Amino acid sequence: MSLVVSRWQLGLLFLLVLSSKMFAASSEAELFGIKINDLEKSQFESHLKKMGLEAYPSYHQGVVTYSLGKEGILGIKNLSVSFNRFAYFQQATMSGVVENAKQRSTLGRLLVEKYGEPTQGFVRDGYGRATWYFSDGTMIQLRNTTFDVSVIYVDQAPKQVSTSGRIDVEALLRKSR
Repeated sequence: MSLVVSRWQLGLLFLLVLSSKMFAASSEAELFGIKINDLEKSQFESHLKKMGLEAYPSYHQGVVTYSLGKEGILGIKNLSVSFNRFAYFQQATMSGVVENAKQRSTLGRLLVEKYGEPTQGFVRDGYGRATWYFSDGTMIQLRNTTFDVSVIYVDQAPKQVSTSGRIDVEALLRKSR
């Protein structure tokens, strides 16, 4: 069975994810319902593939680009995601020219409903320039004062693979024999 999601269903999923409120505002940044803190590239790409999104070629190393369809999600039609050299999420930029005032307003309102009032900046009637900072080292920036709209998700300290600093003496001994 093939899982194919229409752009309308994708937009509805986006709305549901953003508008789902618990008793308090969310304390972690999420993109399409998945937490971005220390998110592996393979896990993120698998999640997007299940949603029916396929990457298209990008000419920048470490950047994956997606089209969000002809209608987009609340008018936003592009998604660019960058990963660090260890294949962990670093930044995602959703952007597009949104001429529909209702869609632009809805986008800002959904972010405020999900994450509460911004840490910096303002969102009034869904429009504004705002930033939300989270305790897990992630942040979201909204730029929604003109038709050129963007929402940027950032993991400010993406995970990096490092050596433990320990030497496995027994493994080295077995290897030398």
